Amino acid sequence: MTNRKDALRDQRAKMLAAAPDWRASDARVNPRVAIGSIIAMWVIYFLITTGLAMLTGAPEQWPSAGRRAVVVVAGILCTFVLYQLLQRAQPQSFGARLAAAMGTAVPLVIVYATINLLVFYHWFPVSESAKLIEEMQAKYPGAWETVLILDSSIRWYFFFAVWAALYVAFGYANEMRAVERRANHFRIEAQTAQLRALHYQVNPHFLFNTLNSLSTLVLRGSKAEAETMIMNLSSFLRSSLAIDPQQLVSLDEEIALQRLYLDIEQARFPDRLQVEVMIPDQLKHACVPVLILQPIIENAIKYGVSPSKGRIAIRLQASAEHGMLVLRIENDIDPKAPVPASGTGLGLGNVRERLLTRYGPAAGCEWGKSDNGGFFVSLWLPLAREAC
Repeated sequence: MTNRKDALRDQRAKMLAAAPDWRASDARVNPRVAIGSIIAMWVIYFLITTGLAMLTGAPEQWPSAGRRAVVVVAGILCTFVLYQLLQRAQPQSFGARLAAAMGTAVPLVIVYATINLLVFYHWFPVSESAKLIEEMQAKYPGAWETVLILDSSIRWYFFFAVWAALYVAFGYANEMRAVERRANHFRIEAQTAQLRALHYQVNPHFLFNTLNSLSTLVLRGSKAEAETMIMNLSSFLRSSLAIDPQQLVSLDEEIALQRLYLDIEQARFPDRLQVEVMIPDQLKHACVPVLILQPIIENAIKYGVSPSKGRIAIRLQASAEHGMLVLRIENDIDPKAPVPASGTGLGLGNVRERLLTRYGPAAGCEWGKSDNGGFFVSLWLPLAREAC
């Protein structure tokens, strides 16, 4: 037991240690999307700025457009470097990521503003540039370039910041989707485990009752009946244990499985057990969880047939009501028979739990005394004919 606890603790520690790696991987934006957004942003800027220059009749439009194209290429490269840096820095919280993105954008904006200054005022100056240089030199002698770079950096920072914030938002959305997928996966695994546990709970419950019946036959010396019951038990177990606990079967198939069990009990109560099945043809292919009727049939025999002295009927009816499949199992009770000790509620509780686990509040199960003095169990679930 200690070794098992240690192994579980080590496994949990490994999962927690790996969590940051999962988050970083989940938060990464598809490179095609990231690079495409960078190019699109700068191309749109180029087209809008050039279009406005043409509409306002700005001088030297084509030379300015060529210089602007060079600056746009530089902007694309600077934003790509920003993308690479953001891809490697993945703090856990959204606020920390956004702060890292805003801070990382600062030096790249300064680099871009410097390139913009070099292109328009040093490498390829135009007449408008010369006038502005003279004004800046008169205003800020010896520091005019620094002032222009700072002024451009402030204006261009918001351009870079918008893209950085958009990238962080995309990454966070990716992470939330991955977390949701992982949570759904764990939820499905938990539901599967619960369904399996509930299904396997049926077999020990059934075996306990059947072995008690077999013991009774042996004590009575009913060798032939005991042999028949053993053969029927073998057939039933072979069929039921080979079934996937999550499987849905048609109502017709579920009834066939129950008839295998009823064959076992028929050997024990040849003169007392009477079974009536009333299922409309259109509902024979309705889907139900496999062996969902097993505990109900068991209880009907244990509390209805077993203590009685006369013939007891077990009736199974199916109907469709408002898009739901309704199954009602009813058994007679001999008023002269001794009242058996109340059970643990395991069987009917199992049925209700399986329905709630698979279908949620859309399904349910109730039971009680019927109008004719017998006992009924009614269960309902969504009507489906194509999932099984």
